[in-house]
Amino acid sequence: MPLTKAEAALLTRRTGMAIENFTWRNNGILTLLNDEKTRACVFLLTASSDANAEGMCSVYEVRPQGCRTYPNVLNHHDEVILDEGCPHKAQFPEPTEEDAIVLLNLEEQLLREG
Repeated sequence: MPLTKAEAALLTRRTGMAIENFTWRNNGILTLLNDEKTRACVFLLTASSDANAEGMCSVYEVRPQGCRTYPNVLNHHDEVILDEGCPHKAQFPEPTEEDAIVLLNLEEQLLREG
């Protein structure tokens, strides 16, 4: 999940973790790390790597914009779609034009920072 520098700074303040402990750079864009054992976000409280395992976001109140809009993502044509990798995508409504605007604005901000 990509995140802005401001979101990373907020997560550092809230968790006390150094940015290097929860992010990596993906083509220059700051991105949340996944836990080695669970393969889920480092902030997801779960002990299982099963895609349907229960878990709880430990930073829910300050989660990045990308997490707030998920499973809505942009495809390679900058069209908003439901992420094919989301095991629960059938439970979500089709993305709206407003969802597209939010994601396009986020993408623009990330590219400026990268």
